Amino acid sequence: VAMSRVYRVLGRACMHFNDEFFRLDGDDQFTQRAREIVAEALKREEGIAADTVAGVAVVEEYDPTKDRRRLDHTAEEAARAALLAELAEEERKDAERKAQEERAAAEEAEREKERIAKLKHRNNRWFIGAFAVLLSIFLIPLAIMLVSAFVLPAVYEDTFVGELGEKYDRLNSIDTPKVVVIGGSSVAFGLDSEMVEEELGMKTVNFGLYANLGTKLMLDLSKSNINKGDIIVIAPEMNSQTLSLYFNAETTLQALDGNWKMLKNIDSDNYEALIGALWEFSSQKLEYTLTGARPQNDGAYKKEEFNVYGDNNYERPYNVMANTQQNIKLDFRTNDFDTKTSEYEQFIEYVNEYVAFCAQRDATVYFSFAPMNAAAMDETYNTDENIYNFYKNLCASLDCRVISNVNDYIMDEGYFFDSEYHLNDSGVPVRTVQLIDDIKREKGITSVTVSRNDLPEPSGYAPIEIVGGDEINEHFVMELVESNGQQVWKIIGLNDLGLTQKGLRIPNNVSGIPVVIIAPNAFAGSLLETLYLGENIRSIEPGAFGGASSLTSVYIPKSKTLSDASTTISVPNNMGPDGLATKGANPALKIYVAESALTVYKSDYFWGDYSKHLEGY
Repeated sequence: VAMSRVYRVLGRACMHFNDEFFRLDGDDQFTQRAREIVAEALKREEGIAADTVAGVAVVEEYDPTKDRRRLDHTAEEAARAALLAELAEEERKDAERKAQEERAAAEEAEREKERIAKLKHRNNRWFIGAFAVLLSIFLIPLAIMLVSAFVLPAVYEDTFVGELGEKYDRLNSIDTPKVVVIGGSSVAFGLDSEMVEEELGMKTVNFGLYANLGTKLMLDLSKSNINKGDIIVIAPEMNSQTLSLYFNAETTLQALDGNWKMLKNIDSDNYEALIGALWEFSSQKLEYTLTGARPQNDGAYKKEEFNVYGDNNYERPYNVMANTQQNIKLDFRTNDFDTKTSEYEQFIEYVNEYVAFCAQRDATVYFSFAPMNAAAMDETYNTDENIYNFYKNLCASLDCRVISNVNDYIMDEGYFFDSEYHLNDSGVPVRTVQLIDDIKREKGITSVTVSRNDLPEPSGYAPIEIVGGDEINEHFVMELVESNGQQVWKIIGLNDLGLTQKGLRIPNNVSGIPVVIIAPNAFAGSLLETLYLGENIRSIEPGAFGGASSLTSVYIPKSKTLSDASTTISVPNNMGPDGLATKGANPALKIYVAESALTVYKSDYFWGDYSKHLEGY
């Protein structure tokens, strides 16, 4: 009895524990979430009882008569099933939506592909058509340009620069050791090559022609035939153009005309400039061919005036310059030449590369100087100290011997012809003997070339041929200066009345003295539009037309044909540091010359730099 009571008490206690432990009341979170999920699922699914999912009861009140554990697990499984069903449905819908998007994207891509293909096809047709038109438009002038440049007969071969081909051919025709003197026109007008041959016993080539070609071009062309035992003398003019890597493509093309084999020796760095200048060159050459005209040089600047050595043999007994400008500056390290220093250094580096090239061929390179007009030496810069420093710097920078004393090549003005570097007939033997002696000294040759006492004296200036006709000066401000040993008028400005005039003519003579020179900025600040030069004008200085903003027409007398010294007006060319006569002038300025002399002016050594301003009348 006692034991049965104990078991009944324990049973009731276990039942109470079971009720408390396994009962899921309405506040249980899991049951509540399950109910919510089922309720949400029922809202979306039609035809399912409110208390079942897939036939399984999941929501009912607590019933202690039933298996509580089983009831609770049923609710849990139902909730899980509902969740899985919801996730599966969402995945299905996502997959279906993604598939639809992919199909739509594929369809759009296919449509875009078709659109691009159609557009490309249309563009291809337009491009091919446009390209064919453009190509035909381009090829026609290109063909004309190439035919004009390289197929048509040469038109520049008889000009001054046409002599370059003759010099090149002579250089390449000599197989024995030779002397080659390289420079600009100071070599062409300043060497007796036959005397060099006789004194040194070596064939000689005068390989100087025109500073506008540039020293670099002459160095490059000379490389075509440098051999063992050759002596190369580099003697450029002392200015910022020739002591640089300056290259003028248009002038070079004119010089190559008729002798295109020289092209292979031109540095490839200059090809771009040559191509850029080819159209202008071709058009001018075509115009000459169609009209039957030819570019002309006159006086000393004809090709026929050169001998077989390359020396200019034109008879030039006097200095014909009407006025000498002090423009030769030897100190390239002064402030005035700061902007040119790097170009000068590049030139020195290039010369040193050339020296190394010649050394590989067992040839010797020397550096000498061009003749310089003592009257043109700028005293401000060319102090003894500056000349010495320049000479010392040159000797230290070059990898070849500087064989000459720069002072030996500063010569009396009476030895010069029409520029500060061109010698006349009396100056050529003086410079030639000096160069021969310099070479002999380096070679250890002790023979005397020519006694200095036997060399010619300076021949001086040619007399100015005066056109008569005394006139009254009403508009010009003038000053008396000495030129060629006689007094002449230089126009330095305009008076108050002259400043208001739109047209003026320069008188031939005033008070019996010829009006010969026009100074820089002589017409600055005036209303002048048209100017007629007098018959006695012989020199137009740098910047003479500068500051005259209204001046658009300058007429040169038709008698000034450049045929000889008396018919020449000297002007600065682009070698001078002070600029052209048109520096600072109206860009629209036209300089009118006799129609019959126009081609002579345009190809002249000095006037050629004014080609864009020149017109015939």
